[in-house]
Amino acid sequence: MTKIGILGASGLVGRKVLDILGEQNIVADFFLFASKRSSSKVLYIKDKAYKVNVLNDDIFSLKLDYVLMCVRENISKKYTQRLTSQGTVVIDFSAQFRKKYPLVVPQINAEDIKGNIICNPNCATIGVVMALYGIQKNLGIKSVYVSTYQSLSGAGKLALDDRFETDASRLKKLDYVINNNIIPYIGEIDKDNFCVEEKKIMYETKKILHDFDMSVFAQTVRVPIEVCHGISIFFETKKQVDTDDLIEYIKSTKNVKYVENAMPIFVRDKDDVYVSRLRKFDKTHFAMFVVIDNLRKGASQNGVEILLKLLGREYV
Repeated sequence: MTKIGILGASGLVGRKVLDILGEQNIVADFFLFASKRSSSKVLYIKDKAYKVNVLNDDIFSLKLDYVLMCVRENISKKYTQRLTSQGTVVIDFSAQFRKKYPLVVPQINAEDIKGNIICNPNCATIGVVMALYGIQKNLGIKSVYVSTYQSLSGAGKLALDDRFETDASRLKKLDYVINNNIIPYIGEIDKDNFCVEEKKIMYETKKILHDFDMSVFAQTVRVPIEVCHGISIFFETKKQVDTDDLIEYIKSTKNVKYVENAMPIFVRDKDDVYVSRLRKFDKTHFAMFVVIDNLRKGASQNGVEILLKLLGREYV
């Protein structure tokens, strides 16, 4: 039977991966791994219980067929290439290998799924490219300006623990108190004043859409909600178009919905990317607002969709 490992199984993304594996009725031998503090836990895929194993070199003795790598870059760096040297196919959720290996959103570039390392994109990037793909395919896009309003779960469980804290000295993850506040950057800031998250979106959007001539600019902001990222996108098309046709192009991408008002309270736990408030400045300049569940389609679901493609199945 196919052997599938889930690394980081006890984290926010890992647990959502387990839920979706169960929903998709994937039949396999599953092996769950996490840090020592989670080693006594029992987690479930559908109704079946699995003990969480401590992640160490014992993993290599299992000869896994596939691994969903739901961990930080340092852990992916330590294990991914050693696993692939054994023939394991790794779907990496971290940013460790995104510049060198295929970066995939199955609705857009499933043809890029090849080799033993396939990368799951940044959660906000997935929302951006899903909303833009039908437009780019039909009209071409000259430039994109993105502003994100990203939830705390994008930074992990410790950031969620910080959401009600008012004393900065007691924060577990965030640099500043988020209670009644927003933080105008995500990740380390470079010499040009771009943060890590902005650089990810700017690069990954071009790579997934196969268009490095497109101009992409991003501003990323952390906001005090639990789940779902809001994304404001201003874009310039290469061809002139009316809004009615533009909406049809947006909806032409599988799992993209056009609605009156996309908001986290409507999008949480949904499989789709929601687009709303399309505004026209002229026949080539437009703006729209996008919401994606960052834990589901923005991470776990997208990774499982890649796995299903490798298994010769479709997400249902």
